[in-house]
Amino acid sequence: MTQKIEVDIGELRQITSWLAAVDIEFIEISKPGATVRLTMEQASCSVGADAPAPAVSALVAGGLARAAEAVQTQAVSITAKSAGIFLSTHPARSTPLVSAGDRVKPGDIVGLLQIAQLCVPVVASADGVVMRLCAAHGTTVGYGTPLLELSPAT
Repeated sequence: MTQKIEVDIGELRQITSWLAAVDIEFIEISKPGATVRLTMEQASCSVGADAPAPAVSALVAGGLARAAEAVQTQAVSITAKSAGIFLSTHPARSTPLVSAGDRVKPGDIVGLLQIAQLCVPVVASADGVVMRLCAAHGTTVGYGTPLLELSPAT
């Protein structure tokens, strides 16, 4: 005997839009007798594909030099890739991993997300200077919650 499982396509669309918005590649939802697995395929990146809209309008209105300047002044937000407790310091240390004004490179650890007993590193995605921490130490955060902002390196 087969079991009929109905899936609301509207709910799937909503879930996939949430996944895309916070850059989560995979989710699996299970209940007795059924498992739904959604995987977001990563689009190939081309240089400038993520350029913000203001830079594009600056390019049209005022030329290439002003467009490059607009892109360089855009703040980079580092967001939570999962739910957890944001830690600005390692549990075994008292000094913060980064503070406002610190210079970071891609891959530098700028915080931790504590998920149960596991601490997952939060890493910088770009060169820059830490402008501010958006989440306080010990704050519970969700997917996509801004944790800190970087000013692009000049």
